[in-house]
Amino acid sequence: MQTKGHNGNGSPLDAVERGASVLVLAPSLHEPTDEACLDLLTLDRPSEENVLWVTYTRSPDSCIQDWLAHAGEQPRNMRFVSVGETTRSASAMSGVTGNGRGEVVDTLSNPGDLTGLGIKLSEVLKEWSRNDAPTVACFNSLTALLQYADLQTVYKFLHVLTGRFAAADVTAHFHLDPDACDTQTVSTLTSLFDTVFELDEDDEWVVRTR
Repeated sequence: MQTKGHNGNGSPLDAVERGASVLVLAPSLHEPTDEACLDLLTLDRPSEENVLWVTYTRSPDSCIQDWLAHAGEQPRNMRFVSVGETTRSASAMSGVTGNGRGEVVDTLSNPGDLTGLGIKLSEVLKEWSRNDAPTVACFNSLTALLQYADLQTVYKFLHVLTGRFAAADVTAHFHLDPDACDTQTVSTLTSLFDTVFELDEDDEWVVRTR
């Protein structure tokens, strides 16, 4: 099924079901991409969510600032897995305070260590399985990950990870810049996802579901 809605009106989000894995096909540094990311991370009441953020390209502190500006309140739990270059800023980041809540930052220095990344994510999901709050996740980004691992390796990793997210009822989205990789890569990875958000030339989201 394919639907189309202008960025900002919220209608593309209607296609996202709880526990779905979503591929966001859009330029990395683009305002509509950032807005869609934050919308997908606030599908429920933000203060009651567990928020999991895997970031290769952005520092946790900048993600937190954007979250607070968008949601206006802190989530129930926030966990970052900061990979590669972003680990430098993560190590110096102080926690957000207020209502006894804050974020936890795990660092992974080797961006190609998919086994280590999978273990860290599994540990977070296991920890959060003890509470009944909905969990949302952002993987930013597959574009960066593909610089450190070949397509076949990334495909196998995502096949396992999306299955793990589905089993834990996590609503997760993954960023991929289609202009930064070839069409075969986009086609191969697209097949793994329940829903695909693709930004067209008019900055409108074309949404495909299976």
